[in-house]
Amino acid sequence: MSSCFPISIFSFTTFSITNARLLSSSVFCFASAMIFLLPPFIFEELMGLNVGITGLLVLGAPVGLVIFSRISGKLNDGHKNSMFSLLGLGIIAISLLGLAFSSQQAPAILITFFLFIYGIGGGFFQPASIAAIMQIGNNKNQSSLGALQRMVRNIAIASGTAIGSTIINLLSQKMVIGIRISWIITLFFVLIIICLSRIFNRKEQII
Repeated sequence: MSSCFPISIFSFTTFSITNARLLSSSVFCFASAMIFLLPPFIFEELMGLNVGITGLLVLGAPVGLVIFSRISGKLNDGHKNSMFSLLGLGIIAISLLGLAFSSQQAPAILITFFLFIYGIGGGFFQPASIAAIMQIGNNKNQSSLGALQRMVRNIAIASGTAIGSTIINLLSQKMVIGIRISWIITLFFVLIIICLSRIFNRKEQII
């Protein structure tokens, strides 16, 4: 009986590196779920802004992502995937740090600025991460790798949305605290994956 995914993808030399890359991708998707879930609560519930203005303010992340995905794609020749992934995660961590410790009195444009910074990080991280994962294995495994990556990303997005929604619901009377906890949890995951990425990047260079 054949397995759903070729076992050769997870050979001894590439198993931990594959897991690290998939884990990085899943953490990014988890963070993205939070990035799209929480800002409307900040702008509408905490700042009292209307839906139209909120719709414009939350564009910071996707605009940054689109612009810097193109820029990073031009700068990356295919040999800088690990560097760009790590750089992107670092920028994402900075944006989450700013969002986590922004006060309730912070101007809306500051929140949008941090969302844009997140988009910059995502623009550097996402194309490089996808390219790095697809370089694992051979051409016969590309479809399986793509399917595995999409499955992991979907699970991470669903998890981020579920956890963020649950925290907001449980702390609906203390929404500021709930939002801050959600940002801090996300930042914690990103910092962990940055540390793991540095470890496995060194391992990859040795291999």
